[in-house]
Amino acid sequence: MKVNKSSWIIGGTILVVLLVFGVLWLSLFSTKSLTEKELKETALAKYPGEIIHASKSDNEYQLEIQMENGVYTVRMDTKKGDILSLEQMTTEEVAPPFNKLTKDQIKKEIATQGELKSIHFINNTDTPYYEAIVLKENEKITLKVDPYNGSIIDSTHAPTEEPVTTESTILTEQEALIIAAKHLKGVADDDVELHHPSGQTPYYLVEVEIENGENDREAVVQVDAYTGTVKSVDWED
Repeated sequence: MKVNKSSWIIGGTILVVLLVFGVLWLSLFSTKSLTEKELKETALAKYPGEIIHASKSDNEYQLEIQMENGVYTVRMDTKKGDILSLEQMTTEEVAPPFNKLTKDQIKKEIATQGELKSIHFINNTDTPYYEAIVLKENEKITLKVDPYNGSIIDSTHAPTEEPVTTESTILTEQEALIIAAKHLKGVADDDVELHHPSGQTPYYLVEVEIENGENDREAVVQVDAYTGTVKSVDWED
């Protein structure tokens, strides 16, 4: 019996088409969805932050991520992990750089600690602070206060029988400037610093410029904060 050649061709074509559709059909349903852990890792690799919510529906995975400048909604394909969309939900302003609080602001922060007797900014270490002395319940309390948020870092207590240093016993910054400038017969820089090393007498450091044409010189003058005595002069090269 003879078989029509065209029948073979038609039959072969149909078989190939069926095989192709069969392979596609199997590949479509055999592809497993990524786990939630894999989807989260993929999202955070592209958009670093903190995941605050996640949900899954059909073939889509949705996350809410708190990033540096706001909350974003990320939609992902659950099978391949592709990012379908990224949308910002809320924004938050980036916090400005910390600024040093003023003495008046610090006074308000420590108002409940006692009767304020003195307060000075200490900038002789890598961690500057305000030193405040207060009286409370027959005690002299020396407070070490954070200059940026007003929190109390440390405190020491002593009986009030000890002499209490008040604001008037320490030279003002302006007095220290005048003493340093007069000592070298020069011009003092307004940026004066009070230093209060532990166990030592506090002192001011004042920069003074000696104007002499092309031979101008600068020096740092150390002035005793109690007596006004010039303790040292360091000339800059």
